[in-house]
Amino acid sequence: MTNVLYITYDGLLDPLGSSQILPYIKKISSTNKAFVVLSFEKNVRYQQGYKSKSDELLSYGIKWKPLRFTTALGPIGKFWDLLKMYFWAFLLLKKDSIQIIHARGHTAAQVGLLIKRLSGIKLIFDFRGLWVDERVDKGGWNLSHPLGRMQYRHFKKTEQKLLQSADQIVVLTHAVVNEVVRLGLISPARITVIPCCADFDHFTLSTLKSRAAARIDPGIPADAIVLGYLGSVGRMYMMDRYFRFFELAASRQKNVHALIITQDIDILNRLMIDCLPAALHCKVHVISASRQELPKIIPAMDILVSFILPSYARMAASPTKLAECFATGIPSVSNSGVGDVAGTIAQLGAGIIVDPASDDDLCKAAERLSEISAMGGSRLRDEARAVLGLELAAQRYLSVYSKIESEL
Repeated sequence: MTNVLYITYDGLLDPLGSSQILPYIKKISSTNKAFVVLSFEKNVRYQQGYKSKSDELLSYGIKWKPLRFTTALGPIGKFWDLLKMYFWAFLLLKKDSIQIIHARGHTAAQVGLLIKRLSGIKLIFDFRGLWVDERVDKGGWNLSHPLGRMQYRHFKKTEQKLLQSADQIVVLTHAVVNEVVRLGLISPARITVIPCCADFDHFTLSTLKSRAAARIDPGIPADAIVLGYLGSVGRMYMMDRYFRFFELAASRQKNVHALIITQDIDILNRLMIDCLPAALHCKVHVISASRQELPKIIPAMDILVSFILPSYARMAASPTKLAECFATGIPSVSNSGVGDVAGTIAQLGAGIIVDPASDDDLCKAAERLSEISAMGGSRLRDEARAVLGLELAAQRYLSVYSKIESEL
């Protein structure tokens, strides 16, 4: 039995934890691995879901140490969380005779690196993306200010140390592998690509029956052509261009509707007022859903629209929403410059790639909605499972652990 401490600054009770942490841990834990999970949970979700999640994890033999995520105090709050992460990681290391630390993201990897240096323990750095540069993209650090530049340089140096010191590194895309090699001055042999996958047993194929049922609550007409959106709303996600695409499509076919599934409803409503003619607001259906509810709602879509602003950091991105919609048999209109998205869509025949900034491109796509919708169905689901299914992710994670265990 190999004892593993899994450290994540994300919560198991968050939507991300349910879709991109727990399914993998459950699969891996069934193969002679004893997991202890150290996570940070939001207060409301902790109060609502701790008991049921704890019971669920115990049924898999997984130990869980949830800490409270500090939402106040700004940088001081984040520093306090980091101190808690160090303290509990060291405590659990001794208490549970840990042999491997699996650190998800840069913050957790900093803790893992110190423990590795002090104890010689093996470290898996689950490199979820170019986090330092993502901070700049999202406006967290302003490089025009001295403090922002100082933070950026410090964390880029830290990133290099993490890459150089980790025994194994997991990245989300093939597109970022060469850049990780360059940043860390390391061999690609230490890197494994594991995209954001979906549990195809959780997401079922859209059928005429499930499609009709999914449209009842949002009030979408049965004969509508639905352009869907799934996930967070922010400046990275080009909502203005999504609304422009919807507007152009609606000008060509009167039965085109929009379905937006997001937790960010207030932000979305403000964007809709700014970006979409008021006459079309009645054709936009907005709904908030948990991961458990998604399989019943996604079938309402005919096509997923996934626009993400390309940048240096985006080469490391693997949108989970694509895997989830492909698992449901829903094709996509997406853009290039985001991880392996363009290549995966071409490989699977899972939709089309457009330039969201080009009205000409969007007009051409708007004229092909029936053709794009026909790219979905059981064929797409079956072919996508081989490259974006949970089974692939579990197999590759097990190969990472196997490499580590051979050195224990």
